[in-house]
Amino acid sequence: MRRRTRAGAAALAAALGTTSFLTVSVTAAHAAPATEYSVPIPDVMPNGLAKGPNGSVWFTESAGGIGQISSSGKVTEYAVPDNSQKLKALPSGMANGSDGSIWFTDMNQTQPRVGRVDPATGKSTMWELPTSGAVNFAYSSLTSITPGANGTMWFTGVNSGAIGKIDASGNVTLYAAGGYPTSVVVGKDGGVWYPDATGSIGRLDPATSAVKKFDVPGAVQGSPAFTDIINGPDGKVWFSESGVNRLGSVDPATGAVRQYTLSTADSKPTGLLAGPDGRIWFAETAASNISAIDPSSGSVQEYPLPSTLSTPRSLMLGPGGKIWYTAPGRGRVGAFDPANPPAGAPHGATPPLSTGTLPSSAPGWANRCQVGEICQTQIVTGGEMKIGNFVQKLPSGSIRVTGGINDLTDISNIPMNPPVIGSLLEAKELEVPGGLIGQLPLVGPILGQSPAALWAVNKLTVTQSLAGPAAAYFTSTGGLGARLSLNLKLNNPLLGDSCVIGPVNASLEPQMTAGGMTSDPALGWNAGPVSIKAPVSVPSAKGCGPFGILNGVINQLMGLPSGASKNMMTLNGIFSMAAGTNPSNDQSLRAKSSTLSPALQKLLVKKPKAHAIPKAPKKVTLHLTARH
Repeated sequence: MRRRTRAGAAALAAALGTTSFLTVSVTAAHAAPATEYSVPIPDVMPNGLAKGPNGSVWFTESAGGIGQISSSGKVTEYAVPDNSQKLKALPSGMANGSDGSIWFTDMNQTQPRVGRVDPATGKSTMWELPTSGAVNFAYSSLTSITPGANGTMWFTGVNSGAIGKIDASGNVTLYAAGGYPTSVVVGKDGGVWYPDATGSIGRLDPATSAVKKFDVPGAVQGSPAFTDIINGPDGKVWFSESGVNRLGSVDPATGAVRQYTLSTADSKPTGLLAGPDGRIWFAETAASNISAIDPSSGSVQEYPLPSTLSTPRSLMLGPGGKIWYTAPGRGRVGAFDPANPPAGAPHGATPPLSTGTLPSSAPGWANRCQVGEICQTQIVTGGEMKIGNFVQKLPSGSIRVTGGINDLTDISNIPMNPPVIGSLLEAKELEVPGGLIGQLPLVGPILGQSPAALWAVNKLTVTQSLAGPAAAYFTSTGGLGARLSLNLKLNNPLLGDSCVIGPVNASLEPQMTAGGMTSDPALGWNAGPVSIKAPVSVPSAKGCGPFGILNGVINQLMGLPSGASKNMMTLNGIFSMAAGTNPSNDQSLRAKSSTLSPALQKLLVKKPKAHAIPKAPKKVTLHLTARH
């Protein structure tokens, strides 16, 4: 198979935006129009796609909830209810039922679930899948869902060895498939087809529960070996081999398997779609291209997305006849006309985690850290900071901590390297409601609402900055925490330019509120919602007013100094880890391999827990109770 030669990789993209909704029109030379919509916090990882009523598009947020883009381009986000173990969801695959309904999977491995969305309200109805019994979804990561007949949905996930079918009443049938199914599609021959990451394509007969396997040569050389599968326009079943940079097809009539190697090395193909033009479209997740293959000739064309490190994941033919895609690496959902797709030189892929294997799709924020590092970032999605008598609300996006680690000599004190782009701590200036008057004992809350509170001399804001080096460490639960030393600067005309409370030493230990992190095999980083409760000791204020004459006033107003029992940082956020991608000129790092060390790879590449995998033929029929 031959195709045009790459003209070279595009430059790494600039820092991410955090606007509540952003439309990016690409009108540069040789580029066709494309439109992308940004979610408020890009770290939520938009993933699966489905069509909604009135020209809307729905999507999952693998580290957040679910979202909707209206026909006018407005982005709205909705929470998914916690499961019975009070853990948050990790939404992944999404699809329309044959009746137009919207379904999605929850890849939470502690309690896998399937959900159905009411597009009128954004509320979800959830069904919890069994994690014990003859056939179950223990430790499964549900990443795929697809329509069946009469409004039913088929689903599967890595690690379970099982495939399921569910209807809107909660009637579910579980089938033993064996191996590690990564996705699923109902074939035109009535069989249920799926890629098995152990190196084959499987076909499940729903009538008999029998499974037949079709060997795919060389499929297990990479990791992961497979991701997605669809019905092709040529009557064959097509699948992606994301770990070895290939697409493949199997002929249901003859069982013949054919493979197509892609010329952009380590591009990590996924997100297959049978297009309106007879071609099969797919995402090059590690290269930020959307591509199409002609089933008859095997020729491939690549179309670059507006930004590198976009990591396109899912494709859908949506409103306006456009191809819609999710770009979790940039926190965006985009669309273009397949008759006039983006043009220009295709992007090159990000370097693999290990030479010759482990292709790496990386998010945009990973460009802030150098190659050879694990890039970790934490962004606040809400919370508050209580210091003595003072309480400051922390709005979404107000604080982000980003840094790289590569020295694991002492796991209790891991140096956190500042990012190449931006700062280790980025904190927005926060206005204190009520200003100085609002902090007065007893009467403050009342006077803080009075006309006097509007005086310019009363206005009070807080900015945070680092007072010293930062470090990471492994927590008692195996997570990665951060130690920060902060200065809190109080900004007010009366207080002058040097009124500071600090240093405040904080140990931030994220608790995974979903019980774990995302585990989509097509994505090259881990993320998940977290909560942090960090008691802190706070010293007295200094430098407030001329010659510090107002230090005592601030200390009295805020109850300083104050011991750790009286102060608390209570935060909600998203914690993420990826391989750094910035090819900086740090000579000490350039002398090392451009890929991650084995110790760092273990932080990103999680092996599934060992457990018994059911073997076909076997099935179990259950009725599940819906949870709202």
